[in-house]
Amino acid sequence: MNEVIAGIDIGGTKIAVALETLGGGRVATRRLPTEVEIGAYSIVENILQAITEMLEENRVKLAAVGIGCPSPLDIEKGLVMSPSNLRDWDNFPIVKLFKERFKVPVVLENDANTAALGEYVHGVGRGYRNIIYITVSTGIGGGIIINGEIFHGVSAGAGELGHTIVQPDGVRCNCGSRGCVETICAGVHIVRRAQERLASGEPSLMNEMTANIGEVSAKTVVEAVRRKDKLAVEIWDETCRFLAIGIANSITLLAPEAVVIGGGIAAATGEMLFVPLRALIPNFVSMIPAEKINILPAELGSESGVCGALVLAKKAYSNAYQTYAV
Repeated sequence: MNEVIAGIDIGGTKIAVALETLGGGRVATRRLPTEVEIGAYSIVENILQAITEMLEENRVKLAAVGIGCPSPLDIEKGLVMSPSNLRDWDNFPIVKLFKERFKVPVVLENDANTAALGEYVHGVGRGYRNIIYITVSTGIGGGIIINGEIFHGVSAGAGELGHTIVQPDGVRCNCGSRGCVETICAGVHIVRRAQERLASGEPSLMNEMTANIGEVSAKTVVEAVRRKDKLAVEIWDETCRFLAIGIANSITLLAPEAVVIGGGIAAATGEMLFVPLRALIPNFVSMIPAEKINILPAELGSESGVCGALVLAKKAYSNAYQTYAV
């Protein structure tokens, strides 16, 4: 029976699962709703059952598993440590559950690091040695690869661009700090800022686009920007400016060869995001020539995370989880 590896990308709203041969051929892919309300053990049981079905349908044997999951994590102990978008996942032993079910090597990694790895090995990061990956979605995440390796830092806490502070007296973040990049540029906070300004009585096309203020979404704001609504454009310009400051600080600190930007909002807005970022970021970077700053859209889209998880699984199988150079 042929052996395969499994890659899993766990998000707050959806989960991607893929099987791949050790030679890199995709065998099967499945997407599941996360259904946060059913709890951690039920969610993982759904993933375990999906993998079991995929193995049986394709008549293959599992060799290793790679898992990308929102942080904070204890990757040494294989624990999920209460991410903000996964309720009741406090000290959750996800690696233990997978090992007990499948009796194979299992490796756990931060979801942004996993996406960074996917882009580095299979996507737009190919050919570089040092990259920063940033996800712009419901939240803001980041991953760093230096000399072909994920840089974890102390407590695997490196790369959290979303929790760098750009507005010290700003809104309180879920992490406890004030004025994090995430409190301005994450999808939920783009929506919050739009709703607050609409509630104060500012005129906007967004009032006509939804039945009530509570129904305004990030998609609403983006569409209003495309229609050149004054309020929406102001919110978007502010979003791009503070995201540019956060990215510029990371560039100044690490001097990467490329910054790769992915995530749902980045994918949905495209050049509406990348044009202002490429214009703004050099204004906030003084130590690196502008022509050396590469701001690139993620190439793999929603596949970045699961592709990275498959790379992790392959490394776990080979017992050489040292470097990701190709």
